[in-house]
Amino acid sequence: MSILRQGMVVVLALIVWQFYDKNWSKTSVKPRVAGYFHPAFRKVAETFRVNVESGLEKGAAFAVYHKGELLVDLWGGWADIEPERHWQENTLCMTWSVVKAAAAIAVAHLVDKGHLDYKEKVAHYWPEFSSNNKENITVESLLSHTAGLLVLNESFSLLEYKYDWPKIEKILASQTPQWVPGTAVGYHGITYGMYVDALVRKTDPQHRNMSQFFQEEIANVLGIEYYIGLPPHLFHRFARIHKTSFWEGRIDLVGSLFSLLNPYLLPVAYSWDIQIKFERLNNPDLLSIGLPSAIGAATARSVAKMFDFVANNGSIGSQQLLSSSTVAGFLKPPVHGLPNIFYAENTFVRGMILRMAEGHQHVGHSGLPGNYGWGDTTIGAGFAYLTNHITMYPQDDPRQLSLRQSFLECFDKYKDSLKEKFIFIIGIMNYHYSGCWYLKRKRDI
Repeated sequence: MSILRQGMVVVLALIVWQFYDKNWSKTSVKPRVAGYFHPAFRKVAETFRVNVESGLEKGAAFAVYHKGELLVDLWGGWADIEPERHWQENTLCMTWSVVKAAAAIAVAHLVDKGHLDYKEKVAHYWPEFSSNNKENITVESLLSHTAGLLVLNESFSLLEYKYDWPKIEKILASQTPQWVPGTAVGYHGITYGMYVDALVRKTDPQHRNMSQFFQEEIANVLGIEYYIGLPPHLFHRFARIHKTSFWEGRIDLVGSLFSLLNPYLLPVAYSWDIQIKFERLNNPDLLSIGLPSAIGAATARSVAKMFDFVANNGSIGSQQLLSSSTVAGFLKPPVHGLPNIFYAENTFVRGMILRMAEGHQHVGHSGLPGNYGWGDTTIGAGFAYLTNHITMYPQDDPRQLSLRQSFLECFDKYKDSLKEKFIFIIGIMNYHYSGCWYLKRKRDI
């Protein structure tokens, strides 16, 4: 009985501490909300404001581009709550696994340039990769999480990844697949970025790593701020990563139970010492490491602009990022009906996630802590929601979902207004030109 009583005291103390931590231990200064929105999307801005002022949203940015036009660009809450640092227009936020899609775009660029082929075997570009039953793995299989390279058998640190690439490349090349490649799908949460990084270094004519390649070939071309590995001199603009309290975590209990019972969980978590712990990446030295699985920092408007190109067949106006045929490949799953080995509730396509939501087709990627970047191919728009306050929702965090739904509701009215504007302009033009014709005819008479 005494043990039970002690246990109850511990549980009660935990609840009291969590309640105190949530309600009284934080700053009394009110968070701010700012940004830009097209008048048709006022409801989106109001939803964002309510989320922040109610405490549902601790700190985030949300942006939407539509065919090159920035319709929504909002930010608010805390970039760092302890020193009362507000989220600013230029705040950079960790994008976590959204960066996998950025890496996929970089690979697609190499494909467009003719340096890489999705259907070709990885060993064609990287002969050492063929060891230990990997000789038939294709580039497409590697990007689509069916290669069976979920974990690595040898340990190394994040700093070694940055400073001892020959060692990392050797480890990657010598790995044995966990299943026969191509026969199952399982989310390569960390290894994805490592293998893609290696592939870029092998096929880029200049042999740049993913960080440099993406910056020079994608980010600079689009004029966006998206860094795979944040340069240390920009760390003062970084939104510090925060864990939420126990009851703000919003954990998916069913999904968590599935994960705990999954035989691949322990190898992923403990077979190597990379162990990316949330707050460790507040360290500028680690944040600067260009790991294209998780370490990317950007503004929401930059991520949205990038996905706007994906949502519009690779081009906006006269500017082309990717060919339409390459973008079409993101919309066609390479395989169907494979067994779900590990975190494969999504359809993985060449480094992107393809899914339907609210009747719209999304192509992009989700990531901790509720982050989501995607191109909505149904309406031709790029979206981004970024937050530094961690929850466990895989891709439909309530904070992001409320903004997305508000936007789509407003977008229907926005489309109607565009039609009315178009009809009005056509009417004016018809009046103008018919009037000119009439005057000309009159002069002719």
